[in-house]
Amino acid sequence: METEIKLPYGDSFLSARLPAKNLACVLSKREARGLENEGEAITRAMREPIGCPPLRQCVKPGDKVIVLVTDNTRPCPDERLLPPILAELEEVVPPENITIIVAVGLHPPLDKQELVKKLGEDIVANYRVINHDVNQTTHIGTTSRGTPVEINTEVVKADFRISTGFIEPHFFAGFSGGRKSIAPGVFSVRAAYHNHGYQMIEHPRARAGILKGNPVHEDLVEQAQMAKLNFIVNVLLNKRREITHVVAGDPIKAHERGCQLELEMAGVKVARRVDITITTNSGAPLDLDLYQTCKGIDTASQITRDGGIIIIASACNYGIGPEAYRELHASASSPKEVLRKIRRQEPIGVQWQNQILARAQLKHDIYLISNLPDSVVEEMMMTPAGSIEEALAKALAILGDDAEIAVIPEGPLVLPLLTD
Repeated sequence: METEIKLPYGDSFLSARLPAKNLACVLSKREARGLENEGEAITRAMREPIGCPPLRQCVKPGDKVIVLVTDNTRPCPDERLLPPILAELEEVVPPENITIIVAVGLHPPLDKQELVKKLGEDIVANYRVINHDVNQTTHIGTTSRGTPVEINTEVVKADFRISTGFIEPHFFAGFSGGRKSIAPGVFSVRAAYHNHGYQMIEHPRARAGILKGNPVHEDLVEQAQMAKLNFIVNVLLNKRREITHVVAGDPIKAHERGCQLELEMAGVKVARRVDITITTNSGAPLDLDLYQTCKGIDTASQITRDGGIIIIASACNYGIGPEAYRELHASASSPKEVLRKIRRQEPIGVQWQNQILARAQLKHDIYLISNLPDSVVEEMMMTPAGSIEEALAKALAILGDDAEIAVIPEGPLVLPLLTD
């Protein structure tokens, strides 16, 4: 008997048939219903916020306001969040006092077409919208862990800062959203190298689902506090990308409440590690490149036994991501050598992503179904495959016909919790 599974892939899905006898578990986030009236819920959250006064009472008429939004690697529904946020702000400040900054971090800037797709035509036409530029930052201090706090100059000069965000498990910061609009959203390359440095990423608590004692998270919070992030509006989404919860208000308290809700939805108990894990990078926009695909790989790695195999489907329609990401892996002969190079040569390229990929590759072979050329996949120390079935046939030939399989249809959106 066979079981059919459907996996998000780019803007569509892949279907695959698996032998039912091998299937140990399918891990999915708990499904929550979308809010009936998203706009009303967003407005209510801003008027009854967590840990601070209502938004209208936080801004003053003459304030220069910065609204930080996510970039196109995140499914945050900014085109639905911004209209109620801007309406609320404009009860107090004129629209010409508002600048929208896309918190791209170290990612490429969005062009006009991408901005319209992300924020909507009306907003791009009627507001000042700019991308964060890593070369336009101001040094405002140093965190207790020694990270230079260098923040977008316009953000530093503003009177009030509000950010949108989407809360999901994050492979080394614990959860996305909240403070991440400031760091890494609008910080400098120097800050990235310190916060995402080898020792920080290697810390045992720098993992998905963990905030307390996570040095990466705690350092990001310090940066956001120093940059005076005033207010957040963050959402949780279901698999149909409908908003299920809105948390707004104090950047730390509202974010922690959102993370607690997300843990209840995304945390899935697993009895033991399996031989083979089949997963994705949850489709577009997160599977746009191989750089982002580390997230799904890291999730699968948590429940795949040492020596087991990870099969991941990720469209990678935008290619590999930063060239430095390919170069570091291509320049080494093994995952161990990648890690050795990072330790000896840091700061180097986008080392954190290579570090997390190499860490998984020390324990698992990775088979990738994507639109990338085979030669690129092989340079990244992965095995290209034309389909899930082809990859699975190879994996079963190596690990045996009785190998146990787990499926995580939306890799990075799920938080596996091992019970053994």
